[in-house]
Amino acid sequence: MTMEHKAFILDYNAFREEISDSLQKALLTGDLDSLIDFINMNIDSLKDSYEGQPLDYSWETMIELKDAHQYGDFALTKFYNPAHSIGLGYEWEDIQNILSSELDETSLSMILGEPFGSENNYFDPGKMGSYFQSPEQVKKNWQIIQNLVKFKFKKIDNLSILIGMFQQAVAIEQGLYITF
Repeated sequence: MTMEHKAFILDYNAFREEISDSLQKALLTGDLDSLIDFINMNIDSLKDSYEGQPLDYSWETMIELKDAHQYGDFALTKFYNPAHSIGLGYEWEDIQNILSSELDETSLSMILGEPFGSENNYFDPGKMGSYFQSPEQVKKNWQIIQNLVKFKFKKIDNLSILIGMFQQAVAIEQGLYITF
């Protein structure tokens, strides 16, 4: 079964400023209080991370496994729209193979980004991988892909999805949240 690469435009700087410390603490200690407080205080700005529907005050009944990953998943929706994926879909492995012939290990971090949390407990609500790219990383990756297209690849059909993903994030100077 092939995994689907989903990417979302993320207000990365607001994420880092408003919730990353609480999420990091919850991942390290299991203390969920600050995440729960964040969700309750921001309920009008949050969505169901699966369906994209606005949350209401019964949101906690939707959480099956009460851990930092699940609470963090809802809290994170303040910074992205879960109903609008601009990811690579099922094409991500083909794109990675094209890039790896030119970029080696850089290709995977370009398609994914960086995990968040500690080595022993990275944030991963879907248990299939979850990654972040800052606006600076997005811009750097956009420049790399532009150079590859300009100097290496004559046919860009297979890379057009990747180009579009970065182009959208760069245009509004935002980061990316990538998940499977």
